[in-house]
Amino acid sequence: MLETVFLGKQDVEKYQMLTVIKSLPKAEINLSAIGNGLGFTYQKTYNIFQALLDDIFDLDPEISNRSSKIESINFDRIAIDSYRLFLFKNSIVFQAFDYGFTNANPTFENFSNSHFTSKSTLNRRMTNFRKMLKNFGLKISNATLELKGDEKNIRWLAYFIYWYTFHGLEWPFKLIQQDTIEKMADRDDNPVAKLQLEALLGISRVRLIKHHYLEDMSGFDELFPQHKLGKDLITRADYSLIPMDKLDNENKYINTLKDFCFQPSHFLVPESPDLTDQINPKIYGLAYKFINFMKNKYQSKFEITSDPKAIKYLADDIVRDIGFYYIIAHDAQIKLGSYTRDPSEYNTLSSTYESIYNFFANVDPNEYGPIRNSVESIAHDLYKVMINYIRGVSDEDILHIKVLTDVGNQVEGLLMNTLSSMEFIAVQPSNVYKNVDILITTLDAFPDAEGRDRYPDDLIVIPWNQTALRSDYMYLLVRLYHIYTDKLQRNHEKGSRIEY
Repeated sequence: MLETVFLGKQDVEKYQMLTVIKSLPKAEINLSAIGNGLGFTYQKTYNIFQALLDDIFDLDPEISNRSSKIESINFDRIAIDSYRLFLFKNSIVFQAFDYGFTNANPTFENFSNSHFTSKSTLNRRMTNFRKMLKNFGLKISNATLELKGDEKNIRWLAYFIYWYTFHGLEWPFKLIQQDTIEKMADRDDNPVAKLQLEALLGISRVRLIKHHYLEDMSGFDELFPQHKLGKDLITRADYSLIPMDKLDNENKYINTLKDFCFQPSHFLVPESPDLTDQINPKIYGLAYKFINFMKNKYQSKFEITSDPKAIKYLADDIVRDIGFYYIIAHDAQIKLGSYTRDPSEYNTLSSTYESIYNFFANVDPNEYGPIRNSVESIAHDLYKVMINYIRGVSDEDILHIKVLTDVGNQVEGLLMNTLSSMEFIAVQPSNVYKNVDILITTLDAFPDAEGRDRYPDDLIVIPWNQTALRSDYMYLLVRLYHIYTDKLQRNHEKGSRIEY
């Protein structure tokens, strides 16, 4: 979670609270539901909510003119991206990073004077940021607040931070004008890719203005031997004083993302460019070797059609990921995975993740050294890809749910249909008691009417309204998924092998 790098504890909790609020149906937005979603006590939930309200009123004064009662607040007016940007802009750590990256002649003394902060205070608050930099093989200068290390990694870290923070809401770089960059971005086919490309080009221009050049792009040359990839956007007309080999490297870096990584999956857009003939065959060879490894490991649980086209499309997605790290992490490690997930998700990472990690951790270091530099990041990325093809939840992780509703009421059918859509759920007969995780019932008399002691001590009871709306059924699945991941976490902590 990038928020934990730049924000203090309370700001992280406020941000998490807003994400929970935005995930709840409007009828379910109350302090108890919010606290349950966060695992907070009622008093802590109340305190954090009051602090969140202060921020919301600053962001949108119209809300404060109406009411501070939770049921009267229109949370649709506050976007998560906007609130994240608000918090980051007020973060002294983000301000220090942004100052060092974009200022033409940064010094710590000037930053300290303008932000009324001492070096010791800033260093203390930047502890998590320095840890993040270490995962990219980078450091930050105590004298200038500039990043030091391999230029490829500096560019990628900067892109990751600026794109995640601003997310198309505002132009991040005061040092350069956005309109000069907009003219260069040639991605009219996709408005999101165009915004991402503008951010990349903005970072490129900032670094070139400050005379920070890409000295080595040998990973690109190895991956795309004797081939140009895409249209060059950085031209001699724009940068007449920069050596041609440096401009060439600049275009290689931009095109790696523009024409390779930012291309849509062939599963979504079959007519996307096919780079099979341009890329070094050893990368596709590794992708197919990995697919076969997963097939052999998961056997019937690995569900993918035997159609060669579908397998090729999957290989394309894998190649885009490992090829990116082969180029960008060619000279220094990149460990990005821990900043693209909520920390709570780590305990539910499965053997699928471990299998991916172990495969790429054991590739030949002489042939695939850059991939060895990025095993954690690759495993996190490909976990999100491969989990779509691997099915099967281990017996100990199944949620056993019992449903007790009014006989003859159609609600039972709706509940059963909803529950049957999730593979981690097993509905239990009404005469089963011991192996029940959750009881969903339309009668508040249960489970006491049957004898509470017949059920497990940790039974979760979900009362169900017979007049529930379709949206309530959708939220039920979200709630059950959270309960399922909690069970995964408990099993993981017991040393169980998780198979999902």
